[in-house]
Amino acid sequence: MDHATDIHIPLLTEVIAGPPAELNATNRDQQLQQIRQDVYENVMQTLLAQVDLVLHQHLQDHLAVVLDNMADMLKVRVRASLEETTVKDAVAVEMMRFENSKK
Repeated sequence: MDHATDIHIPLLTEVIAGPPAELNATNRDQQLQQIRQDVYENVMQTLLAQVDLVLHQHLQDHLAVVLDNMADMLKVRVRASLEETTVKDAVAVEMMRFENSKK
């Protein structure tokens, strides 16, 4: 290449004029604001998803404990009820035998 002909080749900045400095700064501010908004939304979505998982696990753990306690209470009540019913039935049967034996 001949350096003498290179001086006739226009520079890119001579062919395409850049935007005015004010417009460029405004555009950067808008882009920065959009980036901030995007980051905020992404962080919030990630955080809310994690909160949902933590709450779900926490509730599941506590419900398991509550249900275990309720099952234990029900077992005790059912056992007591069965024992009471069994004793009443046994007493009733013995009373019937006793009365039948008197006849």
